[in-house]
Amino acid sequence: MKTLKAAPVTAQSFAPYGFIADIQNPGDAYGLGGYPVTFHRDMVLMPNASTAPTAFGSLKIGKRPMLVQDVEYHTYACELMMPLDDDIVIHAGPANGGEPQVDKLEAFIIPKGTMVIFRAGAWHGAPFPVNHDATVLISLPERTYLNDTVKFLLEKEDYREINL
Repeated sequence: MKTLKAAPVTAQSFAPYGFIADIQNPGDAYGLGGYPVTFHRDMVLMPNASTAPTAFGSLKIGKRPMLVQDVEYHTYACELMMPLDDDIVIHAGPANGGEPQVDKLEAFIIPKGTMVIFRAGAWHGAPFPVNHDATVLISLPERTYLNDTVKFLLEKEDYREINL
């Protein structure tokens, strides 16, 4: 089985798949006001191709082997993920609008509180918690999971094991 080495995420390394922002530790960037109330505006944008309202939900993920067995993409929607209580590992591949290209998948370590936005079409899947069961904030246009999700179950020979 081939493996993916999970690397710490940077804006540059994740750029082919979308955007990131360290929501919990923004530094002085985008700040309006000052202590004790500072608003950090427009840290990352998530464009939508539809007029559907943006919905927010949570994804509960359990500690399990870091094995990529399936991938998905959304044709018209970007997807936001932000780990709330543990670092997570995600996998991503370039948009191609067709069959997954598992040899092009990359894995990234996302610190808790860091927002990740997958571009429309970017391959991805459920994240893996690093230390313990975790909660991930998810945001998509309403009903994307029903009307704009293309999911592929990989053949066993195409599974990818992620190593930290």
